[in-house]
Amino acid sequence: MEIPMNAVPRVHSEAGVQRVGGRFMATSPDDSLHTFEDEGGQVSEVAERIIELVDGQRTLAQIVEVLCEEFEVEREPCASDTARFVELLVEKKVLVL
Repeated sequence: MEIPMNAVPRVHSEAGVQRVGGRFMATSPDDSLHTFEDEGGQVSEVAERIIELVDGQRTLAQIVEVLCEEFEVEREPCASDTARFVELLVEKKVLVL
């Protein structure tokens, strides 16, 4: 599934996302626990920022714009990586569009 840039992600109605001990954690409807880490097992600042920006009002494009400004990255790779991350969270039923 390719997520369009005008999609508006929001937290799944049966999922929970909250900050615990300074980092975000999420539970999906099947009670799976999800954390947001990079390949090295460290907290991913970008992933956590995406979770913060998912408010049910911002489009994927608007989230990408904020990330590009805050992390000073190029738009194209940021848009691609952000869309893949949101797609993964939709598959895990943490987010819906």
